[in-house]
Amino acid sequence: MGNNNQGLQANPQITINYLTQEVAKLTQENAMLKAIIQEQNENKEQQSSAVEE
Repeated sequence: MGNNNQGLQANPQITINYLTQEVAKLTQENAMLKAIIQEQNENKEQQSSAVEE
């Protein structure tokens, strides 16, 4: 029968394609979350300065 684990191993190109898509998705999600955080921080600063005035 032999030691044939090839059936259990992922095709390297498929793995690379999947991980490339995953990186792109996470990069986009990261950028959106950074924008949300920045917007919230700006809103807090505006509220703080409004309270001080």
